[in-house]
Amino acid sequence: MIFVERSAEEPASLSSAATVQQQQDAANYYATWSPGDAGFGGFDRYKQNDIKVELKRLFHQKCAYCEKKLEKGFFEVEHYRPKSAALGNSYPGYWWLALKWNNLLPTCPGCNKGLRQHIVTAEMTVTEVEALQAAAPTTVHGKAVQFPVGGPRLLANEDNHDAEEPFIIDPTRIDPCPELHWRNDATYSVLEPSVGNSGPSIRGSETIRCLALNRIDLVQARTAKLSFLKATRERIMHDLETGLATSSDPAMLALHLQYAMRGVDSLKLHAEPDQPFSAMAQAFVDDFADELREYIATRAAVVEA
Repeated sequence: MIFVERSAEEPASLSSAATVQQQQDAANYYATWSPGDAGFGGFDRYKQNDIKVELKRLFHQKCAYCEKKLEKGFFEVEHYRPKSAALGNSYPGYWWLALKWNNLLPTCPGCNKGLRQHIVTAEMTVTEVEALQAAAPTTVHGKAVQFPVGGPRLLANEDNHDAEEPFIIDPTRIDPCPELHWRNDATYSVLEPSVGNSGPSIRGSETIRCLALNRIDLVQARTAKLSFLKATRERIMHDLETGLATSSDPAMLALHLQYAMRGVDSLKLHAEPDQPFSAMAQAFVDDFADELREYIATRAAVVEA
Protein backbone atom coordinates (compact mmCIF):
# COMPACT_ATOMS: atom_id res chain seq x y z
CA MET A 1 0.00 0.00 0.00
CA ILE A 2 1.35 3.42 -0.98
CA PHE A 3 0.18 6.98 -0.45
CA VAL A 4 -1.72 8.43 -3.41
CA GLU A 5 -2.80 12.05 -3.63
CA ARG A 6 -6.44 12.17 -4.64
CA SER A 7 -7.29 14.56 -7.45
CA ALA A 8 -9.16 17.63 -6.20
CA GLU A 9 -11.53 17.69 -9.16
CA GLU A 10 -14.06 14.88 -8.89
CA PRO A 11 -15.46 12.99 -11.89
CA ALA A 12 -18.38 14.82 -13.50
CA SER A 13 -20.92 12.05 -12.97
CA LEU A 14 -20.75 12.52 -9.19
CA SER A 15 -22.35 15.96 -9.50
CA SER A 16 -24.88 15.08 -12.18
CA ALA A 17 -28.62 15.46 -11.67
CA ALA A 18 -29.04 11.66 -11.59
CA THR A 19 -26.49 11.35 -8.78
CA VAL A 20 -28.05 14.18 -6.79
CA GLN A 21 -31.44 12.50 -7.11
CA GLN A 22 -30.04 9.14 -5.98
CA GLN A 23 -28.51 10.79 -2.93
CA GLN A 24 -31.87 12.38 -2.11
CA ASP A 25 -33.65 9.03 -2.52
CA ALA A 26 -31.22 7.53 -0.02
CA ALA A 27 -31.78 10.38 2.44
CA ASN A 28 -35.54 9.86 2.20
CA TYR A 29 -35.10 6.12 2.82
CA TYR A 30 -32.89 6.56 5.88
CA ALA A 31 -35.16 9.21 7.39
CA THR A 32 -37.31 6.34 8.72
CA TRP A 33 -34.58 3.67 9.00
CA SER A 34 -34.40 1.54 12.18
CA PRO A 35 -31.78 -1.00 13.31
CA GLY A 36 -32.46 -4.27 11.57
CA ASP A 37 -33.85 -2.67 8.42
CA ALA A 38 -32.13 -3.42 5.14
CA GLY A 39 -29.81 -0.85 3.62
CA PHE A 40 -30.79 1.35 0.70
CA GLY A 41 -30.44 -0.78 -2.41
CA GLY A 42 -30.54 1.93 -5.03
CA PHE A 43 -26.90 3.06 -5.10
CA ASP A 44 -25.26 2.57 -8.48
CA ARG A 45 -24.02 5.99 -9.60
CA TYR A 46 -20.59 5.36 -8.08
CA LYS A 47 -20.04 2.77 -10.83
CA GLN A 48 -20.05 5.30 -13.67
CA ASN A 49 -17.26 4.89 -16.18
CA ASP A 50 -15.58 8.25 -15.57
CA ILE A 51 -15.22 7.34 -11.89
CA LYS A 52 -13.65 3.99 -12.70
CA VAL A 53 -11.27 5.53 -15.21
CA GLU A 54 -10.09 8.22 -12.79
CA LEU A 55 -9.63 5.77 -9.91
CA LYS A 56 -7.58 3.45 -12.08
CA ARG A 57 -5.48 6.37 -13.29
CA LEU A 58 -4.80 7.65 -9.78
CA PHE A 59 -3.72 4.24 -8.52
CA HIS A 60 -1.74 3.19 -11.60
CA GLN A 61 -4.19 0.39 -12.45
CA LYS A 62 -3.57 -1.19 -9.02
CA CYS A 63 -5.70 -2.11 -6.02
CA ALA A 64 -5.54 0.75 -3.53
CA TYR A 65 -4.99 -1.68 -0.68
CA CYS A 66 -2.80 -4.58 -1.84
CA GLU A 67 -1.19 -3.05 -4.97
CA LYS A 68 -2.15 -5.99 -7.13
CA LYS A 69 -2.71 -5.09 -10.78
CA LEU A 70 -6.42 -4.71 -11.51
CA GLU A 71 -7.21 -7.14 -14.29
CA LYS A 72 -10.34 -6.98 -16.44
CA GLY A 73 -13.29 -8.34 -14.51
CA PHE A 74 -11.47 -8.06 -11.17
CA PHE A 75 -11.94 -4.36 -10.45
CA GLU A 76 -14.41 -3.01 -7.93
CA VAL A 77 -15.21 0.51 -6.77
CA GLU A 78 -14.82 0.22 -3.02
CA HIS A 79 -16.51 2.38 -0.39
CA TYR A 80 -13.83 3.07 2.20
CA ARG A 81 -16.57 3.72 4.73
CA PRO A 82 -19.20 1.07 3.93
CA LYS A 83 -22.35 2.52 2.40
CA SER A 84 -24.84 0.21 4.14
CA ALA A 85 -25.40 -2.90 6.24
CA ALA A 86 -22.49 -2.07 8.55
CA LEU A 87 -22.04 -3.81 11.89
CA GLY A 88 -24.73 -6.41 11.43
CA ASN A 89 -27.44 -3.86 10.65
CA SER A 90 -27.11 -2.16 14.06
CA TYR A 91 -25.72 0.90 12.26
CA PRO A 92 -27.05 2.13 8.92
CA GLY A 93 -23.63 2.47 7.35
CA TYR A 94 -22.20 5.65 5.89
CA TRP A 95 -24.92 6.04 3.27
CA TRP A 96 -24.41 9.81 2.94
CA LEU A 97 -20.83 9.15 1.76
CA ALA A 98 -21.80 6.51 -0.81
CA LEU A 99 -21.52 8.96 -3.70
CA LYS A 100 -18.68 11.12 -2.35
CA TRP A 101 -15.40 11.20 -4.24
CA ASN A 102 -13.26 11.04 -1.10
CA ASN A 103 -14.89 7.76 -0.07
CA LEU A 104 -14.20 5.77 -3.24
CA LEU A 105 -11.18 3.55 -3.93
CA PRO A 106 -10.26 1.01 -6.62
CA THR A 107 -9.88 -2.49 -5.20
CA CYS A 108 -9.65 -6.15 -6.07
CA PRO A 109 -12.24 -8.68 -4.82
CA GLY A 110 -9.76 -10.31 -2.42
CA CYS A 111 -9.45 -7.09 -0.42
CA ASN A 112 -12.98 -5.77 -0.86
CA LYS A 113 -15.17 -8.81 -0.35
CA GLY A 114 -15.56 -11.29 2.48
CA LEU A 115 -14.22 -14.49 0.89
CA ARG A 116 -12.98 -17.83 2.15
CA GLN A 117 -9.23 -17.36 2.08
CA HIS A 118 -6.13 -18.84 3.69
CA ILE A 119 -3.81 -16.53 5.66
CA VAL A 120 -0.02 -16.94 5.69
CA THR A 121 2.23 -15.96 8.61
CA ALA A 122 5.95 -15.16 8.56
CA GLU A 123 6.79 -18.27 10.57
CA MET A 124 5.25 -20.71 8.07
CA THR A 125 7.52 -23.06 6.16
CA VAL A 126 7.15 -23.98 2.50
CA THR A 127 5.69 -27.34 3.55
CA GLU A 128 3.11 -25.67 5.79
CA VAL A 129 2.03 -23.23 3.09
CA GLU A 130 1.73 -26.01 0.53
CA ALA A 131 -0.41 -28.02 2.96
CA LEU A 132 -2.55 -24.96 3.59
CA GLN A 133 -3.04 -24.44 -0.12
CA ALA A 134 -4.05 -28.07 -0.62
CA ALA A 135 -6.97 -27.72 1.78
CA ALA A 136 -10.15 -25.80 0.95
CA PRO A 137 -10.35 -22.53 2.92
CA THR A 138 -13.17 -22.39 5.46
CA THR A 139 -12.65 -19.00 7.13
CA VAL A 140 -13.92 -15.74 5.63
CA HIS A 141 -11.41 -12.90 5.30
CA GLY A 142 -11.68 -9.53 3.55
CA LYS A 143 -13.13 -6.12 4.27
CA ALA A 144 -16.81 -6.49 3.31
CA VAL A 145 -18.58 -4.14 5.80
CA GLN A 146 -15.81 -4.05 8.41
CA PHE A 147 -14.81 -0.59 9.56
CA PRO A 148 -13.30 -0.56 13.07
CA VAL A 149 -12.83 2.86 14.69
CA GLY A 150 -11.36 4.25 17.90
CA GLY A 151 -13.78 7.16 18.32
CA PRO A 152 -17.54 7.65 18.13
CA ARG A 153 -19.06 6.75 14.79
CA LEU A 154 -20.08 9.52 12.46
CA LEU A 155 -23.70 10.58 12.35
CA ALA A 156 -25.58 11.30 9.13
CA ASN A 157 -23.97 14.02 6.99
CA GLU A 158 -20.82 14.20 9.14
CA ASP A 159 -17.47 13.75 7.43
CA ASN A 160 -14.81 14.37 10.07
CA HIS A 161 -12.36 11.64 9.19
CA ASP A 162 -9.94 12.18 12.08
CA ALA A 163 -12.59 12.47 14.80
CA GLU A 164 -13.75 8.93 14.14
CA GLU A 165 -10.18 7.56 14.38
CA PRO A 166 -10.59 4.85 11.72
CA PHE A 167 -8.24 1.90 12.04
CA ILE A 168 -8.26 0.88 8.37
CA ILE A 169 -5.75 2.98 6.47
CA ASP A 170 -7.05 5.20 3.68
CA PRO A 171 -3.99 5.59 1.42
CA THR A 172 -5.28 8.92 0.10
CA ARG A 173 -5.31 10.47 3.59
CA ILE A 174 -2.19 9.17 5.35
CA ASP A 175 1.09 7.58 4.34
CA PRO A 176 0.71 3.84 5.07
CA CYS A 177 4.46 3.15 5.28
CA PRO A 178 5.02 4.14 8.96
CA GLU A 179 2.17 1.82 10.01
CA LEU A 180 3.33 -1.29 8.13
CA HIS A 181 6.45 -3.47 8.20
CA TRP A 182 7.54 -5.86 5.46
CA ARG A 183 9.07 -9.19 6.54
CA ASN A 184 11.49 -9.39 3.64
CA ASP A 185 13.73 -11.64 5.73
CA ALA A 186 11.13 -14.42 5.85
CA THR A 187 10.55 -17.18 3.31
CA TYR A 188 7.36 -15.50 2.20
CA SER A 189 6.60 -11.82 1.71
CA VAL A 190 4.46 -11.24 4.78
CA LEU A 191 3.19 -7.88 5.99
CA GLU A 192 3.17 -7.04 9.70
CA PRO A 193 2.23 -3.95 11.71
CA SER A 194 5.12 -1.65 12.54
CA VAL A 195 6.16 -1.65 16.19
CA GLY A 196 6.80 1.53 18.17
CA ASN A 197 7.29 2.46 21.81
CA SER A 198 3.64 1.72 22.55
CA GLY A 199 3.63 -1.61 20.72
CA PRO A 200 2.31 -2.73 17.33
CA SER A 201 0.48 -0.14 15.24
CA ILE A 202 -3.26 -0.69 15.64
CA ARG A 203 -3.81 0.87 12.22
CA GLY A 204 -1.33 -1.55 10.75
CA SER A 205 -2.79 -4.55 12.58
CA GLU A 206 -6.41 -3.82 11.68
CA THR A 207 -5.62 -2.89 8.09
CA ILE A 208 -3.79 -6.16 7.55
CA ARG A 209 -6.52 -8.18 9.27
CA CYS A 210 -9.56 -6.52 7.70
CA LEU A 211 -8.17 -6.49 4.17
CA ALA A 212 -6.63 -9.97 4.34
CA LEU A 213 -3.30 -8.57 3.16
CA ASN A 214 -1.54 -11.86 3.94
CA ARG A 215 -3.95 -14.10 2.01
CA ILE A 216 -2.17 -16.95 0.31
CA ASP A 217 -2.53 -15.96 -3.36
CA LEU A 218 -1.39 -12.42 -2.61
CA VAL A 219 1.59 -13.58 -0.53
CA GLN A 220 2.68 -15.94 -3.29
CA ALA A 221 2.51 -13.17 -5.91
CA ARG A 222 4.54 -10.83 -3.69
CA THR A 223 7.02 -13.58 -2.90
CA ALA A 224 7.75 -14.11 -6.59
CA LYS A 225 8.82 -10.48 -6.82
CA LEU A 226 10.70 -10.67 -3.54
CA SER A 227 12.61 -13.73 -4.77
CA PHE A 228 13.81 -11.76 -7.79
CA LEU A 229 14.93 -8.88 -5.57
CA LYS A 230 16.77 -11.25 -3.26
CA ALA A 231 18.52 -12.97 -6.17
CA THR A 232 19.64 -9.60 -7.53
CA ARG A 233 20.94 -8.62 -4.10
CA GLU A 234 22.95 -11.85 -3.91
CA ARG A 235 24.53 -11.14 -7.30
CA ILE A 236 25.44 -7.57 -6.37
CA MET A 237 26.96 -8.66 -3.06
CA HIS A 238 28.91 -11.47 -4.75
CA ASP A 239 30.33 -9.08 -7.35
CA LEU A 240 31.22 -6.57 -4.63
CA GLU A 241 32.99 -9.10 -2.43
CA THR A 242 34.85 -10.54 -5.41
CA GLY A 243 36.04 -7.08 -6.41
CA LEU A 244 37.11 -6.12 -2.91
CA ALA A 245 39.05 -9.37 -2.49
CA THR A 246 41.45 -8.29 -5.25
CA SER A 247 42.32 -4.86 -3.86
CA SER A 248 42.59 -2.94 -0.58
CA ASP A 249 43.03 0.45 -2.24
CA PRO A 250 40.55 2.99 -0.74
CA ALA A 251 39.95 4.42 -4.22
CA MET A 252 38.98 0.98 -5.51
CA LEU A 253 36.80 0.52 -2.45
CA ALA A 254 34.87 3.63 -3.40
CA LEU A 255 34.62 2.49 -7.02
CA HIS A 256 33.20 -0.89 -6.06
CA LEU A 257 30.66 0.81 -3.82
CA GLN A 258 29.66 3.01 -6.73
CA TYR A 259 29.05 -0.04 -8.92
CA ALA A 260 27.07 -1.74 -6.16
CA MET A 261 24.88 1.33 -5.61
CA ARG A 262 24.14 1.41 -9.33
CA GLY A 263 22.77 -2.08 -8.87
CA VAL A 264 20.55 -0.78 -6.08
CA ASP A 265 19.34 1.99 -8.38
CA SER A 266 18.31 -0.61 -10.94
CA LEU A 267 16.18 -2.29 -8.28
CA LYS A 268 14.42 1.01 -7.61
CA LEU A 269 12.58 0.56 -10.90
CA HIS A 270 10.56 -2.17 -9.16
CA ALA A 271 9.53 0.35 -6.50
CA GLU A 272 8.04 2.85 -8.94
CA PRO A 273 4.37 3.70 -8.18
CA ASP A 274 3.13 1.99 -11.34
CA GLN A 275 4.71 -1.34 -10.37
CA PRO A 276 2.79 -4.02 -8.44
CA PHE A 277 3.80 -4.33 -4.78
CA SER A 278 5.96 -1.21 -4.98
CA ALA A 279 5.80 -0.62 -1.20
CA MET A 280 7.32 -4.06 -0.56
CA ALA A 281 10.01 -3.42 -3.17
CA GLN A 282 10.81 0.01 -1.75
CA ALA A 283 11.26 -1.42 1.74
CA PHE A 284 13.61 -4.09 0.36
CA VAL A 285 15.65 -1.55 -1.62
CA ASP A 286 15.96 0.77 1.38
CA ASP A 287 17.16 -2.08 3.61
CA PHE A 288 19.64 -3.23 0.98
CA ALA A 289 21.05 0.28 0.50
CA ASP A 290 21.57 0.56 4.27
CA GLU A 291 23.21 -2.86 4.33
CA LEU A 292 25.62 -1.85 1.58
CA ARG A 293 26.63 1.38 3.30
CA GLU A 294 27.28 -0.46 6.56
CA TYR A 295 29.27 -3.16 4.75
CA ILE A 296 31.47 -0.64 2.97
CA ALA A 297 31.98 1.38 6.16
CA THR A 298 33.16 -1.76 7.93
CA ARG A 299 35.53 -2.67 5.10
CA ALA A 300 36.87 0.88 4.96
CA ALA A 301 37.62 0.78 8.71
CA VAL A 302 39.54 -2.48 8.24
CA VAL A 303 41.58 -0.99 5.37
CA GLU A 304 42.45 2.12 7.37
CA ALA A 305 43.52 0.01 10.34
